[in-house]
Amino acid sequence: FAHCLAEMAARNAAMTSEGRRLLNRWTDCATCQQSFTGALDVEMSRRCWRRFRDAPRDKRKALGSVAIGLRDRDENDAADRLEEEAHRSLRRDDPRVLFLEIRRAASIMKTNPTAALEILTTRLRPRIAQCTIGVVRQVYASNMARVLAELDRLQEAELFAAESVDHAMAYYGPESSMTLTSKRMHAALLILVGRVDEGIAILEQVHATRVLGADHCDTRDTKHMLDGVSAP
Repeated sequence: FAHCLAEMAARNAAMTSEGRRLLNRWTDCATCQQSFTGALDVEMSRRCWRRFRDAPRDKRKALGSVAIGLRDRDENDAADRLEEEAHRSLRRDDPRVLFLEIRRAASIMKTNPTAALEILTTRLRPRIAQCTIGVVRQVYASNMARVLAELDRLQEAELFAAESVDHAMAYYGPESSMTLTSKRMHAALLILVGRVDEGIAILEQVHATRVLGADHCDTRDTKHMLDGVSAP
């Protein structure tokens, strides 16, 4: 990720007030368009916060960016506090509030999948049905697939995973890491429900679509899944 960090540092140093709205520069590489992961993701989130913490409009995005990094490290209580501050002034039907509630459900998915499913269905499904923003619907479908898989409701999970891929393709495009991650999840669920050939075909497509090298985490994950399916 050295090229990503160098490129981001140069571009963000020259960011204008108009460019501030493009805060996804702190989460995605401007060179290869892929999402940051791991320690680099957390560090860029911290830098984003330090830069914009005193700008009211941008503060919300900066707080949210740091919260996502914290969730990646399973620091969910701290992430909850930041997100509450970030969204305090928003209306309940604002898409950013929907994101917040979906992430909260995701944060308890491993420890209490039944409670997470309750949040996603009873509290959020009616509001998601009224939402026309593709990325919100993609994140919702992805998390529904994950929680249903945790509960071994694999047939239902596969349907939501397929929906997540459709939304990701429309919103992010075919080579985005978000789209490829959605496809990998769909492939895994297809394999688990017995549609192995379909799952392998998707994994092979994902592996061939990679725009980065063999050492990138997305490439390794896909290769690992293919090797696992092919193993006797």
